[in-house]
Amino acid sequence: MTPIGFGMHVRKRGDGWQAIVKSTTHPTRQKTFKTQVAAKAWARRIETSMDDGSYIDTRASGSVSIDQLVDEAIANINKFSETSGSVQGPKLSQLHQLKEYFYGVSIHDIDYEDVLTFAAERRATVAASTLQTQMYYLKQVITESRIKTANTSVVDAIKWLTKKKLIGGSVHRVRRLEPGEYEALVAETSGTRLNSRHWIYHVMEIAVESGMRQGEIHALEWADVDFKKRIISSMRKDKDSEGGKKLHRIPMLKGAREALLRAQDELGGDGRLFKIEVAASISDKFAKMRKRIGIFDLRFHDLRHEAISRMFERGMRIERVQMVSGHSSLEQLQRYTNLRPEDVSAEY
Repeated sequence: MTPIGFGMHVRKRGDGWQAIVKSTTHPTRQKTFKTQVAAKAWARRIETSMDDGSYIDTRASGSVSIDQLVDEAIANINKFSETSGSVQGPKLSQLHQLKEYFYGVSIHDIDYEDVLTFAAERRATVAASTLQTQMYYLKQVITESRIKTANTSVVDAIKWLTKKKLIGGSVHRVRRLEPGEYEALVAETSGTRLNSRHWIYHVMEIAVESGMRQGEIHALEWADVDFKKRIISSMRKDKDSEGGKKLHRIPMLKGAREALLRAQDELGGDGRLFKIEVAASISDKFAKMRKRIGIFDLRFHDLRHEAISRMFERGMRIERVQMVSGHSSLEQLQRYTNLRPEDVSAEY
């Protein structure tokens, strides 16, 4: 246990850190956080408010926590969901991450440092554009909730993150796999048993052979895979369709078919291909793995870029690539056609 002030302690508890604040004039407060920094910041804030007389015990006032508001937001979206009756894809993943991180945190207690600590942790594994989206989800959950509060911590944190360019719109990337990188990633997925590999291996292989997005792969069920007709059915974004998505029939290229057959052999052929709860677990696992083996500035979405670029390198016509990739316009697809200069030089 680490003392950090009179009546204040922070100790390791399981995978988190428990902060305890004791006072002779107020009930003992305790709370568990993911990081030691967050636990200390909360404990200092509670002790200061007790000392200056501004402390309010939100537990006794029926305060609503952030995770409850996230649940309400998901339920409200589900009322208007078009297909399975549940929120799908990246948005669901990001809402669940918010729920887990801010579990038990009152809408009145969340402060500027809490939000920045969360942002710093997420920015270590995601792009500025992804973090920006998640921060706006957090803001939306609070501002559109049934609870009205004068707390501006999230808005203030977003302003600071924007000013420092730690969040922002998506930036066109041209990152492709360098020689040896994919092989190193595959080697890292090997299991201890013969022919045993981590599920991330199959996710990577399907991504680099099919060009499918993270959320599409996560939602994929074996019923969506037709090996006989060589077609993959997937709900893809479509701004002109009701609900923002439309069923696409994706041509199953030879490499994608082989990758799916290998996944079927190792993972089984019932229900969903991957039994992970949220899509973001894919990019998080990928980020931890590539850091462990010393690969830098490579994101899971870059595998889609790699796949589409390889299609052009094999001589596929742009309209056929568009059918596989699902881009709504040729202009959008043009961003992915980054052939390597050295490959072009070698041909001519």
